[in-house]
Amino acid sequence: MNRRGFGSKKAMHRGGFTLVELLVVISIIALLISILLPSLKGARDQAKRVKCAASMRGSVLAIATHTSEKKGEFPPSYIYPSDAGGAYDLFNQPLDKPWGYMHWSYFLFSSGKVNDSSFTCPSMRSSRGGAPRTNPGLLKENWEAGQIDDGGSESPNPREDKQAPRMAFTANAALMPRNKFTLQLVAASSSGGQRVNVLVRDDQLKRPSGTILLTEFLDEWKQVGVAAGNGTISKSHRPLHPFWNLSNSFDPYSHQKEVGGFFYGNPQDPTFGLSPLSDLKDGGAWDSPSYNQMNFVGRHHPGKGRNKIWGGDADFAYVDGHIESKTAYQTLKHREWGDRFYSIDGKNDVKLHTPLYRQTGEGPWPE
Repeated sequence: MNRRGFGSKKAMHRGGFTLVELLVVISIIALLISILLPSLKGARDQAKRVKCAASMRGSVLAIATHTSEKKGEFPPSYIYPSDAGGAYDLFNQPLDKPWGYMHWSYFLFSSGKVNDSSFTCPSMRSSRGGAPRTNPGLLKENWEAGQIDDGGSESPNPREDKQAPRMAFTANAALMPRNKFTLQLVAASSSGGQRVNVLVRDDQLKRPSGTILLTEFLDEWKQVGVAAGNGTISKSHRPLHPFWNLSNSFDPYSHQKEVGGFFYGNPQDPTFGLSPLSDLKDGGAWDSPSYNQMNFVGRHHPGKGRNKIWGGDADFAYVDGHIESKTAYQTLKHREWGDRFYSIDGKNDVKLHTPLYRQTGEGPWPE
């Protein structure tokens, strides 16, 4: 009896853990967690990126369908509609914009080609995957804290853009132009305007597979806005272009029609006019003639070129529908925004040049 009793107590003692053993187990678990967490985060980030690329590809395919229905013409990036129902006249747009903007996304979701939630990216820091409309409308959830609309309002109201509620993507302005189809529309926002926008046909492109159609915005909505009063106006309806004209600015409308030639960025600037991340935190330079709009391209995806100064990659969708991940710098270096500034009238060729990065072999991002 006593032997069985002692034996039972001995077995019970061996089945427990000492404090030291528990600490060892906890340490091992903590170590495994520290090893696995980065992998899990990386997997989550990759899943978000895949979803973002899928949304972008869906947008490109929808644009292709729209273009085929319009005899090969790409949609404008935005225009001012003539009434609340979405009627419009490219050459007679109301300058006071009483019905806000009509964005390229509206042409797609209003015709059932995509859902109006298909223009978001979960990698965006905005709570709903993209920058809000310039004029968000009546629903409070479509507004961001600190946002002011085009009419100066800080709270929900009937002024609402015909645009997807959240926008993570932006268009190539050389293919999908702004609304400035008359000199009157140009003069409303550009001093000394001499050129106007024109619609672009897909058969004008020399390299559809090498020409960007869409890319991602920076991942914080205020970075693609402008300060106004006590808040920020979102400019999520705007397209982008990288072209520097011979009048020495990024303003294509002030460049004389008979004077040909644009460059990919200021040819004397080794970074093409791109700025480090620290200079982009507030945005707000949309209409500066000395500011390269490529600074509004996203930098939030990890990639080979990622670093603390310049940021990481963005996704780029090409006219033929394929998606590539790279930096804005790489797209400029390889002239992927067009061989011409197609959407500007007059002489619009893009000239070859030898900027400093080719002389030194260096650029802002490592290759």
